Amino acid sequence: MRHLYTLCAFCLLCLLGATSCKESEAAGEYDNWQARNQAYVDSIASLARQGIGGWTRTLAYNYQQEYADATGDNNVYVYMQKIESGTGTLHPVFTDSVRVHYRGRLIPSASYPSGYVFGQSYTTDTIHAATAVPTIFSLSENVVGFCTALQEMVEGDVVHMVIPYGLGYGSTTNSSSNIPAYSTLIFDAKLIKIYRYKIDNNTGWR
Repeated sequence: MRHLYTLCAFCLLCLLGATSCKESEAAGEYDNWQARNQAYVDSIASLARQGIGGWTRTLAYNYQQEYADATGDNNVYVYMQKIESGTGTLHPVFTDSVRVHYRGRLIPSASYPSGYVFGQSYTTDTIHAATAVPTIFSLSENVVGFCTALQEMVEGDVVHMVIPYGLGYGSTTNSSSNIPAYSTLIFDAKLIKIYRYKIDNNTGWR
């Protein structure tokens, strides 16, 4: 009987230890998160400045203001890598609406080596044009970084973009999407359709 008690106690300790490890791992998922995100942005900014890997940078702007780079601040730029060029000729403006296929994620972390996916318009690895419906929204509804990047695109463009946290949700946690404060936003996006404000009233899909 004593051996049985000893075995039960040992199993309980193992269970508590495993639970403690899991809690510790979860707690450490976003340790030094601001610094880690800044290092990630700085690495992409370095590539963009040198023109390596097709990376470019665009000074962030919105309808009200254009951000200023007075001190070489990497956080006032949106970084873009064009994967595929579209056939469109027009760029959307702040008041327009668009249909976009996108997948948004965070920088890599312990549990998510490819980055936690916080939102997407398709659920498979590739977009199935016949079944996947692109999301529709007004540019003005988006964070400054995503809004800026979309205004640099034409219909058909496929772009990989990196948005510093200050042009995303900043120091605020977005609980609805499980995005921690100080998170860099990484998007793979394809601009499908532009709807001009007060001109293109039919926004139905197919």
